Amino acid sequence: MWNWQPLGHGVESLFLVTPLTWWINFGVHIYQYKGFQIDAGPLRTLRYTSRAEALFITHTHEDHAGGASRLSLPIFTGKEAAYLLQNPPPLPLYRRLVWGTVKPVPAQAAERVGSFFLVPTPGHSPEHVIVYDEETGVVFGGDLFLSVKANLASPGFNVQALIHSLKKVIELAPRRFFCAHAGAVEEPVKALKAKVDFLELTRDQALLLKRKGLRPSEIRDRLFGGESAWALLSGGIMSRLRFVYALLDES
Repeated sequence: MWNWQPLGHGVESLFLVTPLTWWINFGVHIYQYKGFQIDAGPLRTLRYTSRAEALFITHTHEDHAGGASRLSLPIFTGKEAAYLLQNPPPLPLYRRLVWGTVKPVPAQAAERVGSFFLVPTPGHSPEHVIVYDEETGVVFGGDLFLSVKANLASPGFNVQALIHSLKKVIELAPRRFFCAHAGAVEEPVKALKAKVDFLELTRDQALLLKRKGLRPSEIRDRLFGGESAWALLSGGIMSRLRFVYALLDES
């Protein structure tokens, strides 16, 4: 049984891993706050007890939404995510093995629930939202942040949309920011601005190398020193090469 850990300011966290991620200490943070739970974690993890009265889902990736089918809670999310949670698409084999599946759940689309706003923040995925408490300035960011220099991408990733979403959240001036993989982010506005700077600079570098005639794989090697092990594990579905293609997309 997992134990919720107090983080202060009324926020509690649970760090969930699966049989294939525990050995590298890679998992996902879910949160409880003001009677709500933020994200459900993966299906392939040990069961946990939630004291929440309702559930927010930031996006439909299986490490965030897979556990929703185990919880008898009302589910609130964005419009696109609500449809996908009601009609989950098939997942590649490696994702099912690592995290488990996403089963259909009766999610409700919402823009606001009490003092919480579900703010559309596409980029990491098209349906991504963050959960913002206007009373306290607390933001639960899902996979918006990850880290300043995160350089892996999967299908649906869009650099231009992510930059726009980051700037939108910066305008909210969050006092506290909780990331699904990085945990509590210190000095959130400063961290989010640093990520915008990294993305814009790296995009400009990638486009310059493209104009010089380098292929995407050569740009990846020049900027990031080669491919990530995740590309091999995922069969190329999650990779630095996909990140480079996203950087080069000027549409």
